Amino acid sequence: MYTYLSSATKRIAHILFLLLFATSVSCAQQSEESSETQANEESESQAGQSNIPFDWYSLEEAQRLAAENDKKVLVYAEAVWCTYCQRVRKEVFPQQEVEEVTEQYFYPVLVDIESQDTLTFRGEEMTQAEFSRAMRVTGTPTFIFIDSEGEIIAGQPGFIPTDIYVQMLTYVGTDAYQDQSFDEFAEN
Repeated sequence: MYTYLSSATKRIAHILFLLLFATSVSCAQQSEESSETQANEESESQAGQSNIPFDWYSLEEAQRLAAENDKKVLVYAEAVWCTYCQRVRKEVFPQQEVEEVTEQYFYPVLVDIESQDTLTFRGEEMTQAEFSRAMRVTGTPTFIFIDSEGEIIAGQPGFIPTDIYVQMLTYVGTDAYQDQSFDEFAEN
């Protein structure tokens, strides 16, 4: 489990991890790809981003806005080569329910786990790759939830079907994770 989580959120991280394990398959790294295939995937990824109905924020801006508006930050960590990441972009993100819940509770941030582009987290500048390592992102996609004060709530790796993803966003967004398990929440 994530060692950077407080004891109160370790339970949530564990529950989210178990949910993922039971409902999805994590994307495994692919060892080699030809430059032609990689170029096609990059092109598809860029085209897929236009289907995403919400705006991406820089991590620094998302943290500032979350603190000002009592919302949370949702970091979406992906890799260009990840087929499950592209499925999320094509199948999950464009859904109206996902858009509505995301906009209601979160400021979304896109992170490429291999990028050398910089970002700022809790006032510290680092590359997106360094941030991903610090968050212990080992598979893609990974969703990282951060509260309005910049504390990590939980991380959830793997492809998640739309209906479960919406429930997970609502579970974290409404703070239901503070007093009930995901299973209890999902039953209601």
